[in-house]
Amino acid sequence: MKTPTQSLRRQLKQARQQLSAAEQRQHSQQATHLLLRSPWLQRPKQIAVFLSQAGELDTQHLIQALWRRGHQVYLPVLKTFRGFRQRPMAFAPYPPNTPLVKAHFGIPEPKIAQQHHKHGLQMEVVIVPLVGFDKLGNRLGMGGGYYDRSFARKRTLNLQRPILIGWAHECQSVPQLPAQPWDVPLDAVVTEKQIYRF
Repeated sequence: MKTPTQSLRRQLKQARQQLSAAEQRQHSQQATHLLLRSPWLQRPKQIAVFLSQAGELDTQHLIQALWRRGHQVYLPVLKTFRGFRQRPMAFAPYPPNTPLVKAHFGIPEPKIAQQHHKHGLQMEVVIVPLVGFDKLGNRLGMGGGYYDRSFARKRTLNLQRPILIGWAHECQSVPQLPAQPWDVPLDAVVTEKQIYRF
């Protein structure tokens, strides 16, 4: 039997997957336009993004725009050391024309030597994937806990950086999500409609 969180996750994933290709393109362009006008991106920065999949708000338009603006783009990479639950997440540089290789869960990662990888707290802005979000900045992810573990020190030490920005369709908004003590809240969420600041 599914838990309420699992049921909600499934419902929200279905909602975003029902969007047409034209709606996906439009939402991506609108969200990118909003984010580029925000105060967070008014000078070149180290920005972690992700490669969208399975109906997530597309990031390709955003990545192209960040490159044109002179930002340094990074993508998440998972590192295997001591079993599934112990895989830390780092971020690899992703300049234009970087080759990608399929890694854990079939997700493409930059083919970049490990010595060039950076810890999440070295980023200035992180664009965060999510399944759902609420108006308090709580995020429902895929359930692996990678982002929460990678940015746990931001929560425990009350750090201002990096800025964590959720990237989502408006249909992924819910009134309230159950928050766990280990959850790292978002600083903002960008959708095709608006920027939510928390």
